[in-house]
Amino acid sequence: MAMLSNLAILILAGLGHASIPEACRWVGYDCFTRPLGLLGLP
Repeated sequence: MAMLSNLAILILAGLGHASIPEACRWVGYDCFTRPLGLLGLP
């Protein structure tokens, strides 16, 4: 579980998010399309 959390943090940091809470709000805003978009899926 910690590995998935660290992976998510690395992906969000790679997108330019400096704050983890802000990044979680950004992803959670549109919870069905943004996680898929981060992975490059339609």
